[in-house]
Amino acid sequence: MDRAKGINNNDLKRRNRGLVLQLIATGESNTRVGLAKSSRLTKMSVTNIIDEFIHMNLIVEGEKDWEKKEFQGRNPSLLDLSPHAPKVVGVLINRDYCAAILCDFQLNVIKTERRELDYSDKEWLLENIYGLVDSMIEDENNILGIGVASIGPLDVAGGVILSPPRFYGIKNLPLAALLKEKYGLPVFMDHQYNSAARAEKLFGCGKNFSSFVFVGVTNGIGAGIYLNGRILQGQSGLGSELGHMSVDYKGIHCECGNFGCVENYASTNVICSRVQAATGRKTTFEECCRYSEEDVIDQILKDAIDKLCSCLVSVSNLLNPEAIIMGHESVKLPDRYLTRMEEYINRYKLSEGYDHIQILKPYFGEESQLVGAACNVLSRAFEGELLFE
Repeated sequence: MDRAKGINNNDLKRRNRGLVLQLIATGESNTRVGLAKSSRLTKMSVTNIIDEFIHMNLIVEGEKDWEKKEFQGRNPSLLDLSPHAPKVVGVLINRDYCAAILCDFQLNVIKTERRELDYSDKEWLLENIYGLVDSMIEDENNILGIGVASIGPLDVAGGVILSPPRFYGIKNLPLAALLKEKYGLPVFMDHQYNSAARAEKLFGCGKNFSSFVFVGVTNGIGAGIYLNGRILQGQSGLGSELGHMSVDYKGIHCECGNFGCVENYASTNVICSRVQAATGRKTTFEECCRYSEEDVIDQILKDAIDKLCSCLVSVSNLLNPEAIIMGHESVKLPDRYLTRMEEYINRYKLSEGYDHIQILKPYFGEESQLVGAACNVLSRAFEGELLFE
């Protein structure tokens, strides 16, 4: 029993250190007094943790410009991330491209690179991923870990890309194990929209929400869900395939086998195809949004948005989120369409008039998935699972 208590105490110490590191890195607090208040730890505990962080070269301490604020007695020393703290690599895998990012614990971007995937097979994909990681770490010798954000379905626990549709026939790719073997670093993989939600929760517009849904709209539709402060992760680790919720059981036959899946009506490639059929012009989704004042394009966008909202009303009734963050290509939508979404969802959800769901664009824009890849590592550090023995 005593041994179990010791193990639990060690776990608690790691979690406390992770929490203090998170509060500093995310800008929640940068003084000992503020950290004690935010973490609910004693001032002595915070002081011991800070001394440990300074010794580990994680943070530095010093006085900065207090912007003419006045304090009684001595101005407290400010805490900031050390330039010698470890860096983090993130890798994003999409159907059309792969990208990588190198950043610090505050999500400051040091470098980034992107490679298009015009055609791929397993070996060519790995070659590009390795090339991206090599480029990120070539001048760094202190890397904490590699985070991967990928299209799904995934085996998150095993770090395996299972069988994404329209992904060059690539199946059952144990990417996390391959990266760990090649680079000797911890590797953490998750669905791209879970990763994006994690970035928005830690550093972006999800900070103040306990429960929210990150919706990614591109040539498919997916979601990352925070519920009561935690990512909603099924036992299988599969991502939330929002695009395969049906809005018409007698509707279009989807490649998944179901009927009326919302991505057959509201994904960006479907919208572009409808605009081309109606106008004779081949357009990108960005161009559809740019020319959305044209009546025919406006009506197509409104129809797609209303069908997506019908799906999101069901999601809202099921999960009661405080906000819905519209990400990936949907960040290009003019604000009036987000206003339409907010009005629609709040009008038709079951608890109309009781609470109000905000519809927001992500703080990181279209980069949420990429920075989210790095956050797959950072979140582990903030939970005390890395750095602290």
